[in-house]
Amino acid sequence: MNKAERKASQKLTWMVVGAGAAMLASTLVERSMATGWRMVTSDDPPKKPESPRTGWTDALAWTAASALAAGLSQIIAKRGAAIGWRAYTGKLPPA
Repeated sequence: MNKAERKASQKLTWMVVGAGAAMLASTLVERSMATGWRMVTSDDPPKKPESPRTGWTDALAWTAASALAAGLSQIIAKRGAAIGWRAYTGKLPPA
């Protein structure tokens, strides 16, 4: 395998590792958010925050909390994957 092929292979592997970490984090956050919402409000989280049946307060709170949690979890997961990649390969992940 030449250098270009090896680099392409590493890039593909990194994409899979990074995406897998982000998906796992997303699943964990989704479940945690729903559990936390139930603990705080004693009610299920809004299934469709955009629905007119959902009050504005709940819709905005759920949307803001979900967006913040999802963004943070993905950056933490990708950084964690990058640390693992560096420990395994001795190099930073391919860009």
